[in-house]
Amino acid sequence: MRRKGFYMLKSLTVSNFKIFESPVTIDFSATGNYAFNKDAVKDGISKTSVMYGKNASGKSSIALALFDIVANLTDNYISPKDYVIYLNASSGKPAEFKYVFTFDGKDVVYEYKKTNIFSIISEKLTINGKTAVLYDGNIKHPVFEVNLPGTERLNKNPRALQISALKWVKSNSILEKSDENILFEKLFAFVNKMLLFWSLQDRSFVGYSPVSNLNITEQIVRQGQFSKLQGFFKEAGIKDEITHLKHNGSEHLALKIGKQLLDFTSASSQGMKSLLLFFSWLGCCKNETEMPSFVCIDEFDAYYHYELSYFIIEFLKKLNCQALLTTHNTAIFTNDLLRPDCYFICTKEKITNVHNATEKEIREGHNLEKLYRGGTFGK
Repeated sequence: MRRKGFYMLKSLTVSNFKIFESPVTIDFSATGNYAFNKDAVKDGISKTSVMYGKNASGKSSIALALFDIVANLTDNYISPKDYVIYLNASSGKPAEFKYVFTFDGKDVVYEYKKTNIFSIISEKLTINGKTAVLYDGNIKHPVFEVNLPGTERLNKNPRALQISALKWVKSNSILEKSDENILFEKLFAFVNKMLLFWSLQDRSFVGYSPVSNLNITEQIVRQGQFSKLQGFFKEAGIKDEITHLKHNGSEHLALKIGKQLLDFTSASSQGMKSLLLFFSWLGCCKNETEMPSFVCIDEFDAYYHYELSYFIIEFLKKLNCQALLTTHNTAIFTNDLLRPDCYFICTKEKITNVHNATEKEIREGHNLEKLYRGGTFGK
């Protein structure tokens, strides 16, 4: 029996979007029965996952596809520059998305088609196998159906829709208390807390916050999390002492080297800056209500030594948060950290986890990095 409060993304299928022409699926529920690293999987769904792939294999495209839903259902920031090139150049067809969520053991399926990040052609929401919302913007025969208690008087004129049909229902209805409506609200709550960010210099992100230019230091200091930041850096193996000071009315980080205080931005390494960014999103959450529901960090360890990559993954495993990390670093492709059903291989044609990428039985003692490099999981 599933525990109460079990909210996770089971899978996404996407096609005609960026690098993906034919449908590809990332399935977090395609897990095996491994007796080690059980904290990486929650009720049969991969909780902490790492995805590998060659350059231009689609890792960033799948990350952006996972978070396309944020533009439909929330007012959170979406980093428009990352969605300028939207449709697959070869297909010429609308992009199609199918998300499958599980909330307290019940499936919620959201499917839609779009021509760009904001232009929705059709939508369908299925709750426990029943159609809850159906929208089709076909010019000749548009359709807008809603089967949720409390929406009887809702304006269902499909030509009036300027936003997502689901968002229209939520914004213009007083939903009655029912099993379907509870799951409908949980979908919005989950998507509102989804977060994608890059461990790169531009600090771009998608989701979680409507504010696009967050001041990291101000956020940490004002929330009373600075001592926690210091402890986090020490735990990560950073020996330099970090402090903060106010300059021109704003809080700034500094490194204490001997008796000197050096500006953190100028004096720190890219790895330390990336670690600070990670902490600002995930390390300084004061309680479970602030924790992202699903976090994706693209090229998460671009500036990390492999030991720091280990630390980040172990840290994520302890959080009540589903996570997907992309990387090129095969040094962390090991059963010491995760397990075969938590490592995904990404290509333009398919995405599969290691557990399902080979007929070979994978045991705890196997060297996954060596098997990967040797082509065991596909070329």
